[in-house]
Amino acid sequence: MAKTLGDITGELTEKVLEPAKVAADLLRKDARAEADKIVAAAQMDAQKIREQTKREIENLKKQMDVDLETASRNFLIMVEERLAKVVVDPVIEAAVKPILDDRQFLEKMILEILAGYIQHIGKEHHIEILLPAAKKSELEAWFIEKFRHKMSHSLAVRFTDKISFGFKIGVAGSGSHVNFSEGLVQVFSEFCSPRFRKYFFPRKES
Repeated sequence: MAKTLGDITGELTEKVLEPAKVAADLLRKDARAEADKIVAAAQMDAQKIREQTKREIENLKKQMDVDLETASRNFLIMVEERLAKVVVDPVIEAAVKPILDDRQFLEKMILEILAGYIQHIGKEHHIEILLPAAKKSELEAWFIEKFRHKMSHSLAVRFTDKISFGFKIGVAGSGSHVNFSEGLVQVFSEFCSPRFRKYFFPRKES
């Protein structure tokens, strides 16, 4: 019995087109599933990136807050120190300078320091005292007269324009001197400045 066109069409549909359709459907489903996996993975990666970025931004903000607080605190400390220096140093110098300009006090101070200094360095070293050049005419004769009969140790006296009040003492020729001039003002300033800052810039209790 000869096959009709309908029979041939039916066979094609059953044996070729139907399996092809099924295969195509499976391919579409597989492709959709794979696409869904890719999208899901991309979404997860995007979420991780967002979370990581958020953490980094938060950490950066915290660090910026810490840096800003530190910079602010350091700036305030610098201002306090400079203000303390501007206020304290002149007050200390104004108080110390007249005392060191007093001859009786200067004589007593030098004698006591010389005694301790000689004991510290030994009698084999020559001692040098530096006095203000501006006061040479006032102090030279007086100093030599006062100390000539009181000193058994070799003592050199030099007047210099590097100091304006007080004196410096050291081993002759060493180039190094203990500063009882501006150095004494500095010592008192360093002692008073923290107390000045504590009084005028009290820290708030945390």
